[in-house]
Amino acid sequence: MFKFSILSAFRRRLVAFLAIVGVALGSGLLMTLLSLSAGIESRFNNTFQEVAGTISVTAEGGTVIGRLLGTVGDPLPDSYAARIKKVEGVDLTAPFVTAQVRSEKFGTIGAFGVGMTGIVEGGELFENPNEKIKEGRSFSGGNEVIAGARLLESARFAEVDINVGDTFTAPIGNTREMVELKLVGTYETGSETTNYGLFGPVSLVRKLADIGKKQISGVQVRVSDPQTVKEVAQRIETAFAGDDPPVSASVPQDLFASLSSFTDIFDIFLLAIALVAAAAGGTAVMVVMLLTVFERRREFGILKAGGWSNSNIITSVLVTSLTLALLGAVAGILTGSGVVLATQSILESVTGRGLVAFSPEMFLWAGGIGIVTGLIGGLLPALSAARVSPIETLRGE
Repeated sequence: MFKFSILSAFRRRLVAFLAIVGVALGSGLLMTLLSLSAGIESRFNNTFQEVAGTISVTAEGGTVIGRLLGTVGDPLPDSYAARIKKVEGVDLTAPFVTAQVRSEKFGTIGAFGVGMTGIVEGGELFENPNEKIKEGRSFSGGNEVIAGARLLESARFAEVDINVGDTFTAPIGNTREMVELKLVGTYETGSETTNYGLFGPVSLVRKLADIGKKQISGVQVRVSDPQTVKEVAQRIETAFAGDDPPVSASVPQDLFASLSSFTDIFDIFLLAIALVAAAAGGTAVMVVMLLTVFERRREFGILKAGGWSNSNIITSVLVTSLTLALLGAVAGILTGSGVVLATQSILESVTGRGLVAFSPEMFLWAGGIGIVTGLIGGLLPALSAARVSPIETLRGE
């Protein structure tokens, strides 16, 4: 019976092909979207781990994003760094200066502004970018700067040609005076956020930020116990409550935790798209099977007259439906995997990294959706076939 039911799926090859394509589209799209979602989630989790247990201390009103863009607000006295170091629970401090650099040399990101950082001390908290040169060399003073590998990749993705040895200009503070900077190297650390920035000598960054020699933009802090990061942040703000200027102790981990809700919504959106496609595939199977059942009514009547029970008829139709669905699921998984690998290859060639990821669960989901699609798509036609009357069929009615 099973061999008979499987072969029955290909009596009308064009119709069977269309059903397989319908299921393949659903499974393939699900495979592609799940891999994209997994890649984004992996990147998000890695960044979340990077900032766990750290605090960014800036003038009141400053934010973590502001440091990345070079806009942290008013400067702080450099004496604040020593005081922060004495706060209970603080393990390491890294006072820094930052300035915003706007240049078309860095594409779209450069138009909004790139943060240039000068590390006064404690470079470990920034993963010592000047010691992790990927191309060229580190800055040695003057107007020399180094750029993160991701920043240059983004610029090149926007078809902006920038290379080690190029020069570009940046304004000094809010004035119209410009300074010519020279890109002498690129770096790549284990921190995605750091890899999107610029680093240079402290004196140069102070000049660009238009702040004094005894001033800093903020202090990056690492706590002894990541579980107490919020308590330590509160202690820091309390310690400077009566000072002018007061400080904000921002916990980057909180920012990424709040952003996780957006990634959850994005995942739901992708899943909804995939399920709609799967439903379309199920509908295609159902239409094909209804057509097949209608054409085989006389055959089903003869089979029932020959001793087949209703359960035999239902099983036969479901096996036929599952055959089409499984072939569609396999085709969809292969096609989806091919699209994912091609996308990964393109992204890596352009940006040097990918954004998609595979996991065993993806194959199970894509295959499972194909099986469910076949069962649901074949259920109604199977019940319809089981209701065929052998007497009426043999009479030719």
